[in-house]
Amino acid sequence: MVKTAIKRTVASIVCLAMALTICACGNEDKGPDYADDEAMQVIASGLEKRFEIADREATTSSEQLARAKDAIQAELDTDTPLKNRQFKNSKLQEQVISYINVLNEQKDVTKDYEYQSAEYTKQWGKAYDKRTQILKTFVDEYGLKLSGKDQEVLDKLVAEGAEAAKTSDEKETINKLINEAKFEKTDDGYGFYTYKAVVENTSNLTFTNVSVTLDLLDGAGVKHEEYTSIGNWAPGEKVELKTSSDINAKEIKQHVTFYDVED
Repeated sequence: MVKTAIKRTVASIVCLAMALTICACGNEDKGPDYADDEAMQVIASGLEKRFEIADREATTSSEQLARAKDAIQAELDTDTPLKNRQFKNSKLQEQVISYINVLNEQKDVTKDYEYQSAEYTKQWGKAYDKRTQILKTFVDEYGLKLSGKDQEVLDKLVAEGAEAAKTSDEKETINKLINEAKFEKTDDGYGFYTYKAVVENTSNLTFTNVSVTLDLLDGAGVKHEEYTSIGNWAPGEKVELKTSSDINAKEIKQHVTFYDVED
């Protein structure tokens, strides 16, 4: 009787242990539900919905603005849930969030500025360039693809993104070169001063028709503008930026106002 009771007790303990093990395995944490594998599918779906609305006929300005708002909103509604998802690839997550933020920028432009006004066009262009550059990254690095005519539209956007990235790089390069220039002031006597800096083109770009404005701040903090320029500036060349003024500047700030890049 005692041995039988002991056997039954042991058997019960073993069964209970097995049941707990099976239950634990069934409730095992599978980890975060990462969005990496589906992110481009979501982005593609959002684009397709936007393109479908953008193709709708609209003749008047009010109809065109309403169409633009609806198209942006359709893409936002599709993509925004990705903002709260977890990603293994932090770079991909950053790009996805940046893309959603740009869509919101476009939405704000349609609300904050008169449709097709100068400021509307300016702000829309800024957001448009950001968006196309991110789309180019999605295509080049993460395999974003559509189909049929939608792919043709995406190809065009990516091409424009490449051009926007090129223009942005050129602008950043020339601004960096000029902004790093160290201007020296020379007292020429009779109330005149010369401001001069020697700058080397350390980039691989040839710049032409470079116009530079020097903001000369006097002792009272009043800004006075003077100008200097560069006709042609090839890689590796050093040029002298020079201007004269009757302002005895206490501070000098320079910035590029115009430039071209030689192909």
